[in-house]
Amino acid sequence: MTRGLAFSSLWIFSALYMRSYLGLSVIIDAVVIASGTAAGAIFQRFAGSFGDRFGHKTTVLIAVAISTVLYLLLVLLSPVRNNPTYFISAFIALMISNSSQMPSIYALVSESSKIKTKGFSILRVGNNIGWGVGPALGGFAIYTSGFYYLFVLGLASSAVGLFISVMLREVKFSTEKFKGFRTDNRLLIALSISALLLFMVQAQETVTLTNYSNLILGLNYFQLGLIYLVNGAAVVATQGPLYKIIRRIGNYFSFSIGSLIYTAGFFSYAFDTNLTGMIISTIILTIGEGLAFPSASAMVSLVSKPENIGRNMGIFNGFISIGRAFGPLIGGTVLFITTAPLLIWGITTSTGFMSLIFFAFVFRRVGKIQENSNVDPGKE
Repeated sequence: MTRGLAFSSLWIFSALYMRSYLGLSVIIDAVVIASGTAAGAIFQRFAGSFGDRFGHKTTVLIAVAISTVLYLLLVLLSPVRNNPTYFISAFIALMISNSSQMPSIYALVSESSKIKTKGFSILRVGNNIGWGVGPALGGFAIYTSGFYYLFVLGLASSAVGLFISVMLREVKFSTEKFKGFRTDNRLLIALSISALLLFMVQAQETVTLTNYSNLILGLNYFQLGLIYLVNGAAVVATQGPLYKIIRRIGNYFSFSIGSLIYTAGFFSYAFDTNLTGMIISTIILTIGEGLAFPSASAMVSLVSKPENIGRNMGIFNGFISIGRAFGPLIGGTVLFITTAPLLIWGITTSTGFMSLIFFAFVFRRVGKIQENSNVDPGKE
């Protein structure tokens, strides 16, 4: 929750900050976010294996400490936040440190949860509280006082997160020598490809959604923050019932149905003309998110050997980060070319439908992955 609170407001409003405050174009915004996310994807693979080797709590502590220092620099040093080159460097470093936490966070949840889907559902609730409250507070801060308080909010939240991270309990981790990043786990790769395509849609929440809402629909920063607040509140309200549905229908159907609803929810932004419509679309996609995202993480855990869980989560999250890197490039390019809502959201959501088709085809052949799966990842 604190990680999401710290990073979300800066992440969501970064494109608007670079465009309206630093004077950069939408295309440059997209390239910066894509570059930082791609770098984060690479570092996640290293961070996952580092956690397997030296401890997942240690990895989280190091990454959160680096993030806290970066927020401190943005708060204290005006050249770092006001100079485009320095800000971009600090922002990319923040994306890397934020991404590097993820494999070990997921490994800690996986290894401390008897029921994987439940553990990841709880994690998602905490994360989305942060991602809901953060943009709402950030939008209010910008609307009333200016962009500077985004960095203050990030510093305060990250410092609290660092304190909490110290109290984490370490789980078992491998002491084997690092073996690189190659894997013959075909189910892991298939899941990762599906997630990559789906998260290209998820990545539209930055460059595409923020600029679309601000430039085309004319929403102000506070109204934009409310959209993300609704997303976080809807997660808290729906994740319990959705978890029961996931347990009943299984991870295979949950991810399939969730991907369809999530992508359709994003596409429905094309038909919205005001804040109320945007909020309704956000609630729709949140329901799909609640079905698909915990199931995806649970399936990765279920097809992974315990000694490789950090590395596999790193590979999986690395693929997700690649999707998040390409997504803004697509959205930024489309926004640069056209202002037609159907074209904007039709193109940017197309990969979500591709993800569903690919996942349904692959896992129809290899079988469903349930909570009690007996799949041997070494043989798949």
